[in-house]
Amino acid sequence: MVTLRIDWKTSASGSWNRGTFGTLPEGWRPPMDLNFSYGGRDGANQKTINVNTNGTMTYANQGGTQATVAFGMTVSYAL
Repeated sequence: MVTLRIDWKTSASGSWNRGTFGTLPEGWRPPMDLNFSYGGRDGANQKTINVNTNGTMTYANQGGTQATVAFGMTVSYAL
């Protein structure tokens, strides 16, 4: 089981922009590409958090108004 605490410093502002925030070392990578929903506390920052089999971790804004503020969440998955 892997649990990641994501605390990212800033966010892309465009409705559908995306960003990368790291690469996991081998042994922490999931067996399939995963995505998690993130909803900001103000209701205006909706994202998909992606954790991929190659170790990349990305986010994608899901339309609407997007702030450039930090975001954080915890995700867990089985290896």
